[in-house]
Amino acid sequence: MEWTVTEVKQTTEVLQLEKCVNDHDGIELKVAADWVGQNDFAVYDDTKLVGYLQAFAYLPTEWEINVFVDPDYRKQGIFTQLVEAAKEAARPQGVEAFTFVIDDESKSGQAVLGQLGTEYRMTEYNMVLKKAQLFLKADPDFELREATADDRPFIVETLGSSFGNTADEAESIYQAIESDDRVTYIGVANGQPVGVIRAYLASDTQASIHAFAVRPEAQGNGYGKKMLKLMVQAMFRTGRTQLELDVETDNARALDLYKDAGFVVGRGYQFHVLGL
Repeated sequence: MEWTVTEVKQTTEVLQLEKCVNDHDGIELKVAADWVGQNDFAVYDDTKLVGYLQAFAYLPTEWEINVFVDPDYRKQGIFTQLVEAAKEAARPQGVEAFTFVIDDESKSGQAVLGQLGTEYRMTEYNMVLKKAQLFLKADPDFELREATADDRPFIVETLGSSFGNTADEAESIYQAIESDDRVTYIGVANGQPVGVIRAYLASDTQASIHAFAVRPEAQGNGYGKKMLKLMVQAMFRTGRTQLELDVETDNARALDLYKDAGFVVGRGYQFHVLGL
């Protein structure tokens, strides 16, 4: 059956489809509600939203993709048509690859991505703060301060070197996620910046910590532990006590660091890459 790919009409429709898919599949894959209507694609059956693809351009050459298809409308070509529509929009913009994100427990997601010919890249685990370990011995030579405009070169360089991005890629990622609902802090040891940590302020009570990195030459001194605990304290002071973060499964050091701060492992999310 041929479906028409069009613009989404209302955010509430997307959230309803998200709930329908998650409840049916027993997974937890979220829509970025603030980005609905920006670089996304929809399929309707009359007035009912039955398919939705959301693309986030976190790199000039790579989009991160989330897809939701109503369980009653699967195996009817909706997923394929959404992806093809996204490809047509992406290629003229110089996009070379899509990174699909699926819940680690999504058997249907793994199956359809296998048919699509994607390549598995990694798995990240979402971690949730269960019982905050806020005690931190006072250190007059270390502080966590809010970043200023002058810190931008340090932030871009640190994130690039820590996550394997080029300077241009790191700058693009920084620009893509720069908004009023995100805050950036700098770890400073003996007067010198040694690390970066950011948070997305999801609500008055919730925040998601991300882009957390210590300069390679400064690692091994306990700065990461201090930065994380001070960041949790900073979020608590603003009333945001529901905190979460993501960590790659092969990053054992980071996993232990987060557990030590009171975070527990939650859902896993797989990343699969499709070259265009």
